[in-house]
Amino acid sequence: MRWPALLLACAALSSCNRYDLFRISGYQQESFSNKADVVFVIDNSDSMYEVSASLALNFANFINTIQSSEEEIPSDGLPDAADNFIDYVNNRSSYVDFQFAITTTDVEVSVGEALGGLYKRGDPNLTDDFVNTLLCEATCFREDLQLPTDPTYVCGGPLGDEITEEYLDCVCGAGTWTGNCGAAIEEGIEAAYMSMCSAVPSPPVACFDDVLQEATATGEDDELVPALFTDANVLRNEGMLRENANTIVVFVSDEGDGSRRLHREPTAEEYESLFGQFGRRVTFASIVPGLDADGGVTCPGTATDWGVERYNYLAFRTNGLVEDIFDPACDPRDFGEALEALGELLTNLLTTFPLASVPQPETLIVRVDGSDVAPADVTGQDKYGYDIYGSGWSYSASDNAVEFHGDAIPGYDAEVQVLYLPLEGMPRELPF
Repeated sequence: MRWPALLLACAALSSCNRYDLFRISGYQQESFSNKADVVFVIDNSDSMYEVSASLALNFANFINTIQSSEEEIPSDGLPDAADNFIDYVNNRSSYVDFQFAITTTDVEVSVGEALGGLYKRGDPNLTDDFVNTLLCEATCFREDLQLPTDPTYVCGGPLGDEITEEYLDCVCGAGTWTGNCGAAIEEGIEAAYMSMCSAVPSPPVACFDDVLQEATATGEDDELVPALFTDANVLRNEGMLRENANTIVVFVSDEGDGSRRLHREPTAEEYESLFGQFGRRVTFASIVPGLDADGGVTCPGTATDWGVERYNYLAFRTNGLVEDIFDPACDPRDFGEALEALGELLTNLLTTFPLASVPQPETLIVRVDGSDVAPADVTGQDKYGYDIYGSGWSYSASDNAVEFHGDAIPGYDAEVQVLYLPLEGMPRELPF
């Protein structure tokens, strides 16, 4: 019966000290989820085979890195099981429960479908299955392309240091790996959106929308393009988006984005809003051509600066990852470096914590591992006009979420508490 009395006593915020505030409206947000649903959106145009080959050759090391700590843990009987559980509780970042999906930028063909299904942690052939789908279904090998040969290769043998014709004949079927070349206009962002539309039982209405495409030639009329997504696509990617999982979309392309819902805009606010309709935390990683300080593409080619900027915009807005797909000499980059950066992103996923109730912003108290974190100062505006913060936390009314910045970003296994007085009623749950 003391709750009504406490609420009455603290009706005026000034009469509450920090301890009273905690007792009345303390709410510990869900501070940890070790689930990571990673969607690779691969450019399957004819200029990408070297990049895809590098991704395939380095993917095994990427998998080994993010699960190496678990492989070193003994599992001999009950004592080890108890020790392992304690280690899991104290160092949960060592146990990223990941799964991967692959789709392509050729949205007219793929409609965001996860090629080959899902690749889950613990699958005995995870690496081989992912690499084989990448090479056999998501990579464009032109018929006139001369690949290395290795007449001594025996089917079932390891991949080795290069992609050979004999290897592809074995894993894909003799001669079946040529082709798979996508459309001239790469629609990576639309493909990512379609893949999420295909993963939920009740897709947002916008998934089914026809799209008005802007005329590209003088005198032409704008064209209403029928929707790619239909009822037949619902749950085609079932299981790709798990409950309480962190969604990471990885764009891999040597071109810019040409998604149909945008008309040469260098940013992607419309898609940002569309992704938000799923009610999930989505982080974007862009492994695409680099841009210079003036916003121009650094390496010569067919990529447009505004198309590349779209990918980077989504990565920037979600505290994701931006990596140049080329090296300083404008040759295809060693993909191992980009995958290493992606691995680091997977172990530092959570920077934003949605709140259960709408708070009185002035009452917010944020703690990480029991220590108070100070609000972040605004240090300027970025090129999109959004605030830039120093280290600390900020509250976003549009997302009803607390976001961490800089050195204040908590570790993947940190305990995060967000305490506040709600605008109306009480939080749904209390930690006591």
